[in-house]
Amino acid sequence: MCESPAILTASGTGANLYSEEMRLIAAGITFRTAPVEVRERAALSDPAARHLLRFLVGHGGLSGAAAISTCNRTELYVSVHDEPDPEAIIPRLRRYLDPEGEERVREHVTIFRGDEAVEHLFRVATGLDSMVVGETQVLGQVKAAHRLALETGTLDAQLDFVFRRAIGAAKLARTQTGIGRAAGSISEAAIAVAEKVLGSVEGRTALLIGAGKMSALAARRLQRQGARLRVSSRGGESAAALAAQLGASVIGTDDLAAAMVECDLVVAATTSFEPVLDRALCSAVQERRSGRPLCLIDLAVPRDVAPDVAGLPGVTLIDIDELGRRLQDGAHDHSRAIAAASQVVVEEVRRTLDVLDRRDASVPTIRALLERAETIRLREVERTLARLPAADAELTERIDALSRSLVRKLLHAPITHLRAASDDPGVVLRLREAFSLDDPGTGER
Repeated sequence: MCESPAILTASGTGANLYSEEMRLIAAGITFRTAPVEVRERAALSDPAARHLLRFLVGHGGLSGAAAISTCNRTELYVSVHDEPDPEAIIPRLRRYLDPEGEERVREHVTIFRGDEAVEHLFRVATGLDSMVVGETQVLGQVKAAHRLALETGTLDAQLDFVFRRAIGAAKLARTQTGIGRAAGSISEAAIAVAEKVLGSVEGRTALLIGAGKMSALAARRLQRQGARLRVSSRGGESAAALAAQLGASVIGTDDLAAAMVECDLVVAATTSFEPVLDRALCSAVQERRSGRPLCLIDLAVPRDVAPDVAGLPGVTLIDIDELGRRLQDGAHDHSRAIAAASQVVVEEVRRTLDVLDRRDASVPTIRALLERAETIRLREVERTLARLPAADAELTERIDALSRSLVRKLLHAPITHLRAASDDPGVVLRLREAFSLDDPGTGER
């Protein structure tokens, strides 16, 4: 699983070439290229991501920028229209991913250019590049990255279009293939691993530190397996809300050590940039537990549990990378679903690049708009006539003529605008988005 899958561009060539119109670069580190101790140095909080994106577009000379930062990846996606040599931006992107100036981070950065950058984003959104292939959370994380960049004002029309198309392709892959049905999430996979460590979680007490989405998924899995739940979070309201949903008890952050004495399993998934559980705290807990087995699962990046806790007697510490190794050892073969989802990605990437690579996309866009309008018109006329079984030929002709006239008048302004802006790809992309001309299953095929 930790081997990076081959990137097959829609043309099948894998060429790293930029077209004049399509200058996109993806730069980042992932669980495939860097261990957790490196990834946590590049992790971005939402405020830090906003600051970096504004800098990239406002002072870095980029046309657009977006960032995805999760437990398994920190990646920058940028569009470079005014730079005569897009390769010149790459050393800067490596530095931006290395805020502490440590060379060990930069050496793990992977770069995707042009078509490959588009396909990589599609694979990320679809879950094909995840630690748990097809995981359910990654699409939401890509949506959140897109939304943050929109709110920050750092998406140009091209990058916005690519993100929207990647999200649409991921939805299509989940609808048409089995890529998401058997995968679950990293949180659920973590509980499955905990069951192997403890033998069973039924009747055991589990403490969740953090009350976000990952904790909620883990908690629901633990509840289904019969565990007794406790929840702690710096945001007391979020902990109370999650505890109320699950019938769990709430633990204050000052009472973590006392609560851990009673627990067999601790799942940590906070957004803290400093360890929540250090060696001294865990050592004191284990002394009070007389060394009884304690399973700690750390799903956070940066890590919530200090790595030297792993050496304590009776403690089994599973961080996100150890989880990946265990999942790889026991991975099921989902080759058919992966192949089917990969084919969806290839086809949707091809359709996306077909739009991006046209020097004048106004003509095919006008054609697609007219075809969409005609499809809708015919369908509505048919529905209307079905409700009028006594309609004669004259009435049928009048309804048909009225619908044609309405469509023609409604489309006159956008078509005129498209023809006038044939050399502005931003106008074309925004109009295609406004009329959903590229939505999988409803756009031009």
